[in-house]
Amino acid sequence: MSKFLYKFFAGFCMGIAEITPGISGATIAGLFNVYKDFVTFLNVFNPFKIRPKFKYFYKEINFNFIIPLLLGMAISIYLSAFAIDYLRKNYLFELKIFLSAVMVIAAIKNCVLDQSLSDSFKYLFDFILGLLIAMVIALSLVELNFNNLFLLVFAGLLAFAAFLLPGISGSLVLVILGVWGNVTTAIKDIDLIFLAPFIIGMAISFLILPAQIIKRINDNEVKTKMFFSGLILGSIPAVWLHLA
Repeated sequence: MSKFLYKFFAGFCMGIAEITPGISGATIAGLFNVYKDFVTFLNVFNPFKIRPKFKYFYKEINFNFIIPLLLGMAISIYLSAFAIDYLRKNYLFELKIFLSAVMVIAAIKNCVLDQSLSDSFKYLFDFILGLLIAMVIALSLVELNFNNLFLLVFAGLLAFAAFLLPGISGSLVLVILGVWGNVTTAIKDIDLIFLAPFIIGMAISFLILPAQIIKRINDNEVKTKMFFSGLILGSIPAVWLHLA
């Protein structure tokens, strides 16, 4: 497989994951080993370091990496809005099993395959912490009225934050908040009026979070992976409790 097709396929799978409650797009990025490069790209737009010059972007952005990745994501997000809606309505049980299996595989890769078990056990506390945080979120029942524009901005902020964290699915956060169906329908219908405040919330998260993630990865990548792995496994109950 050529490098272009590999990155396109990685982006395509990330897009599927992000529209699918249960799997984080960042988790899939980790499986394809493109997560750090993707977050590094997002960090280029950090408002505290950005330079409004074309030379800055040309130097900082790896276009050979990001163009096929984003192209694959954009196509898959639109197509998956139809496919996931069909699977949810007709094969819900099988969908939940598949999502849970992918999340377990991702956690095993992070904890067992990417480094030795002895290195992973050093950060068992971080794994347990991520597990507990995700389970608390998964077991929460939140009912909010998302006709409120402010809450749609808030939902977009949380969804994009979850998208960047390998573990908690952005779509799953929307399921727990009770707005996933509305957002999916808006994507299918290309309802930009409904999506506008949601996109604004995503943009706010986009400008702030990548720099913090890169800092944590550079400080201690194994520790960060263990925490994310806990988030992944702890999110499995939410698939079974909230996806309907």
